[in-house]
Amino acid sequence: MTKYETFLLDVSSKICPMTTVYVRARLDIMTSGQKIKVIVKGDEPRKNVTASVLALGHKIIENLPHQEDTDLYCLLILKA
Repeated sequence: MTKYETFLLDVSSKICPMTTVYVRARLDIMTSGQKIKVIVKGDEPRKNVTASVLALGHKIIENLPHQEDTDLYCLLILKA
C-alpha cells in the first residue's frame, strides 16, 4: 500500500450497521493520507457511513450518486 493508492470497498450488499463496521475496519488498516472509495446502497447507509467517518476525524472528499445506479452512492474518504 502506498500513500497515493485509492482503495475500493463495495458494501452495497451489506445492511446497517455492517456498512459502517466494514468501512471502519478498512480505515483502521490504512495509513494517514490514503483514500478509499466506498460504494453504499441507499440513503440510510450513506448518512450512517458519512457520520461515522466524520466522527472518527476523517474527511469526505466526495459524496455523489453512482453513475450507473441511482440507489448507489460513492463516498471518497481521506484517512486522517
